[in-house]
Amino acid sequence: DGKCAICRASAPAKAHFKHFHVDHDHKTGVVRGLLCSTCNRILGYMHEDTEVLAACIKYLEKYKK
Repeated sequence: DGKCAICRASAPAKAHFKHFHVDHDHKTGVVRGLLCSTCNRILGYMHEDTEVLAACIKYLEKYKK
């Protein structure tokens, strides 16, 4: 639908990026979707580790106001 598959942004997050990134599984090569640069980097920084990402969510929810 032309939006980031994670944050649903309708345009790339950074002005110098003119296109979304094509996200893929690094083990299989299967394309998963389009991501803005911010969401693409988050997955990369977290090494696509779902346990680390879940821990991030738990941490944020703990301090949610």
